[in-house]
Amino acid sequence: MAMKKGKTLPCFIIQICAILCMTIMLVGVFSPTALATSPRVEVAGNVYEFGKDSHYEFHESDASSSSDDYDTYGTFFISGNMTNVGEHNGVPSYEVSDGNLVFFYNYGDTTLNADVDSWHLIEDKSKKVAGMTLSSNIMEGTIILQTSKDQKKWVNVNTITNAFSDTPVRTSSIYSTSEIQLLNGCFYRVIVAYELRIRTKDSNFLFINTDKYDYKKCAEVYEFYAYTDTGEADTVDPNQIYNLGSKVRAENFDGYSGSTTIDKKDVHYGWELGRFFVSGYTDEVANSNGDMVFLKNVGDKVTLWFKLNENINALRGNEKLSISADTEGYDQYFETPKMNFGRGVLIIRYTDHNNVSAEPTIYTNYLEANATVGADTKVQLFEEGDYEVALDYEITSDELIDKIGHYRIFFKFSVRNGNCMVYPFDVVTGSELTNSSMTENGFQLDLAMSRYLKVNIKREVLKESADGLAEDTRFNSPAKDGARYTDEGIYTITVQNEYTNQFTVKKIYVGTNGVLRAYMTTGLSIPEINLLLEQGATISDDGTIQLASATPPTDPPSEDEDVPMSAPESSSSNESETQQVEDEPDAIFPDFTIIVASICIVAFGIIVLIFLKKRKTPVHNSGSENEGDIDQ
Repeated sequence: MAMKKGKTLPCFIIQICAILCMTIMLVGVFSPTALATSPRVEVAGNVYEFGKDSHYEFHESDASSSSDDYDTYGTFFISGNMTNVGEHNGVPSYEVSDGNLVFFYNYGDTTLNADVDSWHLIEDKSKKVAGMTLSSNIMEGTIILQTSKDQKKWVNVNTITNAFSDTPVRTSSIYSTSEIQLLNGCFYRVIVAYELRIRTKDSNFLFINTDKYDYKKCAEVYEFYAYTDTGEADTVDPNQIYNLGSKVRAENFDGYSGSTTIDKKDVHYGWELGRFFVSGYTDEVANSNGDMVFLKNVGDKVTLWFKLNENINALRGNEKLSISADTEGYDQYFETPKMNFGRGVLIIRYTDHNNVSAEPTIYTNYLEANATVGADTKVQLFEEGDYEVALDYEITSDELIDKIGHYRIFFKFSVRNGNCMVYPFDVVTGSELTNSSMTENGFQLDLAMSRYLKVNIKREVLKESADGLAEDTRFNSPAKDGARYTDEGIYTITVQNEYTNQFTVKKIYVGTNGVLRAYMTTGLSIPEINLLLEQGATISDDGTIQLASATPPTDPPSEDEDVPMSAPESSSSNESETQQVEDEPDAIFPDFTIIVASICIVAFGIIVLIFLKKRKTPVHNSGSENEGDIDQ
């Protein structure tokens, strides 16, 4: 029994190990880290401490600690498809390959609910943080998110006050970057400011609480740079750009709709705030509505740019004329809700090939946060589709009674692929089928994202007729991207690009019929191929036609007929032999000396054999036996 148990113990251990391995694999597969679609990266920051009467002036202080070595209120992460590429101007730099970055400042309520003898959160009823004045009191913590184009002038893009009380525990995101920011490269800064207190002495005097406390104000500052490398140069070819849009004064003040004449009394008369233009296209045409259509080829990156001509704080060099913030604006055309437009709002709406319009993308405070005077600023890269763009902004003239006007730049344009190609692929092998290809499996159409091409497909088959096999059209209709065709027949695919007026025609054969293969390969008509087959021609697997032999076969001679002599053939044979003799005389007439020597050698060998046999034969008295030996 002991031996039996000893034998089963290793098997038991192996089973336990197998179960543990499976468990580890499952945990690895289904853990939150494995399920995460985008990696999270913790960004280190600097932590500053100030006294009770300060206003978090971290911008004036050099004394700080790393967040890695400090008991911060929470942890700052960024998430997205990014790669850390080192530093840019002294801060971490990240290249974003796709999409946007999402910001997280995750924290719990430990400090919020700590007892008085530990550092705990208290209300800060001031509104100032590092020279900024917030719209609300800080209270129990504030989170401020800023962006900058040059790391000098920072713009607030999101501010959360009383953050740790309103949301005691946070694991959700606090911000997501925009495409415009990453296209041009952007500095980001997250400021977390809060006040803490700890009791240092517990005392009472005549029933009055005289506890003593220490106070400190903390500012956690996280800063980094992020960008998207589009592969396009930051400068554009001035010979390959197209300007779009012009300014109008809005008739409907709040909704930026309608237009009125900009006369000489208007503050916007005679000058432009900036201009939009498109680059990265191959050609442009106007559609039936007069809107521009930009044609792109492979490798083209159609890009919309904006160039700001004026300092928005002093338009036309006048400090009393500026772009002001519209805090309760809406756009009637795009039907946006009322919101804080800030200093100029940029709105872009995309409509796809099915005429489905997406929700408009809104960039508030665009002129202050994204545009730089005199610089070409990327707005967006565009694929095929139709686009509507509007820039709404407010101008204020600082006078005894301020003059305020709302203005708008609006335009439409489209992007189309300039090619005129369709790509059929074998449904089984996946290989591309070129013109005149043949397949037994069928094919699938791929328009290579060219959604606006007109594609027509015709299928022809063979049918029995009075004259034999004849071609018959089964259908001739439009085709769509991804359509599959597996029925036997000859398919003629016609592609038209209505913007370039170009056509492309491809023929594909599906099936194994020899006549149709020959029709595809040779270009002959069906009646012509049928005629050749009647004359004895054959069709190869590749569709080529092998014609019948032109010389009729020779019948064998009958018994009554004289069989001709084959003299000419013999003569020819003799001539060939004669030629061979002339070419190789040594092979036919060997040297005489060699012949004589060979005969001598053979004779000598025979004599030696007779002599040896005679010695082995016993000697008898009978003479007849001796004579027999001699005869042998």
